[in-house]
Amino acid sequence: MMNHQELAEHDVSWLAIRQPAVMRLLERELASGDNDAFAVGLELACRVLGGRTPVGDMRLDHRALEAGLASVRAGKCDRAMVRSLRDQIEELNCVLMPREADAVATVIAAVIWAVLDMSVRELDDTLVA
Repeated sequence: MMNHQELAEHDVSWLAIRQPAVMRLLERELASGDNDAFAVGLELACRVLGGRTPVGDMRLDHRALEAGLASVRAGKCDRAMVRSLRDQIEELNCVLMPREADAVATVIAAVIWAVLDMSVRELDDTLVA
């Protein structure tokens, strides 16, 4: 049985291998200064995309993530989801500046948006076929 740190390392390794575009997005948008925002973003991305969920087989590309980021920044994101993300950020044992917390919430909301958008497209393809 894996301990907490081994499980976290496994999740991050899985994310890096299966979702490289997500890793690049996290690095580009959140990696600066002390990297606390990057660490929090990594934790939340693992929660959203972790291999133990049905999302595990989906591969997000940079186009889907950029579309998600643009949609979130344009205000097309569900406010309840953003509140939930902010609550999760606050629960983690890491202190972020308000600007950093905003950036993390935006990036993770974009990842969720991309997952939902790709899921809808896959469902449409299934229904049409």
